Amino acid sequence: MQHRTERTGGEGVDLILDHAGGPTFAECLPATRVDGSVVNIGRLDRAESAVDLDVLSYRHLRVRGVSFGFSWPEKLGAVLSGAVSALAPALLDGRVQPLIDSRYDFRTAFEAVRRIASHQALGKIVLAVP
Repeated sequence: MQHRTERTGGEGVDLILDHAGGPTFAECLPATRVDGSVVNIGRLDRAESAVDLDVLSYRHLRVRGVSFGFSWPEKLGAVLSGAVSALAPALLDGRVQPLIDSRYDFRTAFEAVRRIASHQALGKIVLAVP
């Protein structure tokens, strides 16, 4: 298994946007640099997570939870607008890249569903639709 911070020379990343929750959220903490941030945006796996409080404390991490409920459409619009302008340059020049777990074509969509249900995916599962 690849060490969580190997791709960053052992430093970890500045910011993690966690959409999964559950055990994935706990795995985000040691992959974050000292004084870095983890933002939980979704709970696609589950809402509960057990975290190592030593990792949280010794790395001086900032953790934030965000919910985009339907009761705040104006806030959601502002967040999405700000995210596009802030992230677009980094996406275009490759500084920010999506983590792709696996890719499937439409004929193997059931395999993609099984991969999601396995809770073993690390990153997004891409389904190419013709």
